[in-house]
Amino acid sequence: MIESKLKLELLQHCRHDWMNKLQMIKGNLELSNIERAAQMIDEMVIESRQEALLTSLGTPSFSEWLLTYNWYRPGPLKLGYEFTERMKIPEAYDSLLLNWARKTAAVVDKALNTPSDQELYFLFEQHDESFSIVVEYEGEPLQSSPEDIIQEPKEAHVEWTCESSASFSIKLTFDYPVPRVKV
Repeated sequence: MIESKLKLELLQHCRHDWMNKLQMIKGNLELSNIERAAQMIDEMVIESRQEALLTSLGTPSFSEWLLTYNWYRPGPLKLGYEFTERMKIPEAYDSLLLNWARKTAAVVDKALNTPSDQELYFLFEQHDESFSIVVEYEGEPLQSSPEDIIQEPKEAHVEWTCESSASFSIKLTFDYPVPRVKV
């Protein structure tokens, strides 16, 4: 029963978002803002393609969290994401990525000094023997240094680019598990 309620709540959020977007397109068409209406449709197509790439990533819990975070966010931090290509991550990484991303979003959200929206952006990259997630932030300064508050997962190769407490990126690269050979 709880699972059914959660699914219905998810569908309600989706329907609400789509209705808002459709009403904005309709309003622009009624005002003869054809160019803006077409631009909004293009943006919706790009957003839908990105959502499709996220939902086929292979990490159901992490993908669900990233897809729905902005609906339930506790503070000013918004999350965004982008894929340059279709990719698969082994499901064994699902809970690791989910736990790390949750903790990272929570500490960045807590370190914000402003009530206005700020965005943490996840960029996904696939390589031959690994995959990377680049997490970028540029906005209001955080109360603490990013390197001091964001934990580095021991399973990842980590590269920091930290210009200030208002602009940083962290690149996490995970090796694909070595396939087990049956003897």
